[in-house]
Amino acid sequence: MHCSSSLLRRSRTLRCVIVIGFAMLLALQTVSAQNIVPAPVSTRSAQGSEISTGPFSHVAMGVTAGSLGAGVEMVTTISRRTNLRLDGDFFNYSQNLTQDGVGYNANLRLRDYRASYDFFPFHGAFRISGGFAAYNQFNVSAVASVPAGNTITLNSVDYYSSATDPLHGSATIAYPNKYAPTATIGWGNAIPRSGRHLAFPVEIGAAFTGTPTFTLNMAGSACATTDPSTCQTVTTYSDFQTHLTAERNKVNNDIAPLRVYPIINFGVTYRFF
Repeated sequence: MHCSSSLLRRSRTLRCVIVIGFAMLLALQTVSAQNIVPAPVSTRSAQGSEISTGPFSHVAMGVTAGSLGAGVEMVTTISRRTNLRLDGDFFNYSQNLTQDGVGYNANLRLRDYRASYDFFPFHGAFRISGGFAAYNQFNVSAVASVPAGNTITLNSVDYYSSATDPLHGSATIAYPNKYAPTATIGWGNAIPRSGRHLAFPVEIGAAFTGTPTFTLNMAGSACATTDPSTCQTVTTYSDFQTHLTAERNKVNNDIAPLRVYPIINFGVTYRFF
């Protein structure tokens, strides 16, 4: 009987300990639930979480305008901080002008294709870009003419255009290379990492095109004075050819700084996916 009573008391004590333990755990859980403050929803989450940026995971397209003319642009992601960008630009312009007594019907034609690697060092809109441009037309061409009796000035020397065989010819300014490295900086990511679809990128920099070359070829007859008897065919007129060469050299010196072609572009792009 004594053993049974002892066991009974121990059993009751154990039950009391278990009940008290559960009650304490329940109380702790209630206090913890009251003290937990829900985490605030981030602005980024409310507006849409940041897009993934694996290679070629997103594509944007847009239009541009600037010193290379009007163009189209396609952009894709490479990594969190980098994009690959492809541009195609074109521009046509015609103008009649007169220089040193020569009338020019000039046409400017620009056609280029560029591939650029964009790096965003600060995870923001600022970018540094390097790439290459390929152009199949990047020149000025003109038909030259000197009306009969008008003067043409070559290397500060005047000649008169023959009345019976007026001076005429052609002129060009062309870049010797078909490929050029490019370096630019810009603002605006065509594929905003925030998840937005629309962007307005701006870009400034240069294409290292090499020195352009000016050519001027003349045909017909030129006169040293107003006296028609002094007229000679220019292809065999040594003085005329000497001054024509000097004039070409002068113009080539003037356009030598254009070996670095400026790039200024403004664009509107839309991310499709």
